[in-house]
Amino acid sequence: MKLAIVLVIRDAEILAFFKERKSSVLPSNIRKSQNRYNLVVIDARCSNEELIQHLIKMHARHDAVGVLIESGEEARLSGCTCAVFRKVFNPAEAKSKNSLQNYFGHNLTRWLKNLLFMLTTFNEGKNRKCLMLPQHNFSAPELNVIFQLCRAGNERGTFTELLESQLKLLRRRSSPEKHQHDHKRKEYLVDDGEKHFDLGKDRHGQSETGRPPHAAECKFTASARFGITMDRLVHYNVSLANGRISGVFQDCHAGQVSQQACTHLNMFPNGFIR
Repeated sequence: MKLAIVLVIRDAEILAFFKERKSSVLPSNIRKSQNRYNLVVIDARCSNEELIQHLIKMHARHDAVGVLIESGEEARLSGCTCAVFRKVFNPAEAKSKNSLQNYFGHNLTRWLKNLLFMLTTFNEGKNRKCLMLPQHNFSAPELNVIFQLCRAGNERGTFTELLESQLKLLRRRSSPEKHQHDHKRKEYLVDDGEKHFDLGKDRHGQSETGRPPHAAECKFTASARFGITMDRLVHYNVSLANGRISGVFQDCHAGQVSQQACTHLNMFPNGFIR
């Protein structure tokens, strides 16, 4: 598997350190694994647009991307936290230690192991259909816990256990049913609002990203989830067991979309509805 570690750094000393050492900064047990790692350094003086485009390009070339970002810069990714597997570091703390090599080697180990675990977990079909659910349109507290865990708890030693426990709860929402508008029995994930989500095998094209109305983050959240690269052609068929579905849903750039009654919606992981 191919992974990239993208470093977003403004501090000149640490920027120079990573540009000189490159992937040798990574812990030896990580570098010696069968996975291929690519360490990419981005000067944080770039624009927000350039930063997001860099990350999209990295995902196009890698199975997973971790973002190591200097404190004070993390707010720049606030509109796409669902897409990143992010670690924030404090430059002053890093430089107060005897060795930058030892500091980053020690502090990256657990985070990178958790990123690898997320990649392995994501590649399992039973989990992928849970981890790609649109957060704001699938009503389930355990899904919100997963988003919070991946956003703020991805360095924890208990990350794997916590993630597995919430995924187990999500998988319990699986229900084999036959809808009145579809003669085939399918395995749906059912949210608290009785909406049925089926990860569709049909491919109608990618989610739209043209601007306006979309933002730069829309393409990013269509391309990645929790640092793992997604297939942009994959979407959910969202329906009700009986009757037609309608209502107001949140799209990929936090807008409210009103949908008239229909048999089902084609909804992408970032909330875009085709």
